[in-house]
Amino acid sequence: MVDWAALAFNGLWVLGAAVVLAAVSLSCYEAQRSGDRWRNRLAAPGFQLPILTGCLLISLGLALAPASGPRWWERVLWGLCGIVSAWQLWITWRERKSKSD
Repeated sequence: MVDWAALAFNGLWVLGAAVVLAAVSLSCYEAQRSGDRWRNRLAAPGFQLPILTGCLLISLGLALAPASGPRWWERVLWGLCGIVSAWQLWITWRERKSKSD
């Protein structure tokens, strides 16, 4: 029998990892293409939003997955990582929104 809850929660962290890898790859490509430093590209809000979104998905997926770990404190730590990622995502989104206004 398929455990749909485990499949959905494990799919969250896999999706998050894919988002982070795509954002890092795109920033590396654009940095090479423009001759800019890779660090400067990663610090831009346009790349911080997908990276933080991916980190949030990874944290949520690992905190909520039923088989993520037998210890309760592992889930608590992943939950804290998710809260920090959500906070940073909100701050970055607000900064980007205020710059565009």
